[in-house]
Amino acid sequence: MTNPFRLGVSWFVASCLAACALGPGNSYVGQVETPADAQVLSGDMADFVAGQLPAASSTVVLDPTPSDQAGNDLTPVFVAALRDRGFAVADPRQVGAPGAHHIRYLVTRLDSGDLVRVSIDGGSMEASRFFVRNTAGDLQAGGPFAVRQMVEAN
Repeated sequence: MTNPFRLGVSWFVASCLAACALGPGNSYVGQVETPADAQVLSGDMADFVAGQLPAASSTVVLDPTPSDQAGNDLTPVFVAALRDRGFAVADPRQVGAPGAHHIRYLVTRLDSGDLVRVSIDGGSMEASRFFVRNTAGDLQAGGPFAVRQMVEAN
């Protein structure tokens, strides 16, 4: 039987190591099993962003994935989901998208599901959510987003 504390500590350490290995300004997408999984994950990520930023008046820039992940299945679906919700999505290689919000995202396999982390504006707001497979084998949210927001000191 697995100790819940040990599992939690393992998850935390793995998340920290993955974040440190990437460095600032990089997103990460592990292997997404199916196009349907990419739809579920990206739709949920876009819904979270839409709940935090005013879509009709916001431009977002996605922090790029490493070059070996440039052809991942999730990023184009995430861009489309953001646009569907009213966001302008700027190319990260273009200089000068004034007032654009930067979005960093990490998607990685964990147990039989996927762990998602979305960070807005350099970590001023971060959210994580675990997705599990239901009995039909479809990916679904395993609970609400766990949100952390930085508060500016006066």
